[in-house]
Amino acid sequence: FGACTGYDAHTVGIDAIFNMKGFAGDYGLERYDWVEAKNLGAQVLNDDLLKKAIDSGADAILVSKVVTQHNIHLKDLKDLMEKAEKMGIRDKILFIAGGPRVTHQLALECGFDAGFGVGTKPSEVASYIVDELLKRKKNEKR
Repeated sequence: FGACTGYDAHTVGIDAIFNMKGFAGDYGLERYDWVEAKNLGAQVLNDDLLKKAIDSGADAILVSKVVTQHNIHLKDLKDLMEKAEKMGIRDKILFIAGGPRVTHQLALECGFDAGFGVGTKPSEVASYIVDELLKRKKNEKR
């Protein structure tokens, strides 16, 4: 599942990662037959995103944030992770953040598993998701 959360209405990045056309000649997640990619769009509340992800059995949640005044983007990202923790799904779903000023380090500081910034291609995100899910499955078997 993917969405721009809170009052964020800037969907260019998440659309490029999700839609079939993709970005820079790199196909989006919807193009992969083995991925059930659902982009919920803009201004999705954290509670709604989490509920839909749980109800559908999602393996990953991708959140796109544009940096905003008063660091609202950081508050929104941290709020999502606090809610995921309280719901007991933090370690059951892969959480990925992205956006113009989102870095991997910033995403980690907000509680996410990974962060991707400007210029990220959909195949990079897809590869990360598959690699990480395979690592988790391998660790479960141990």
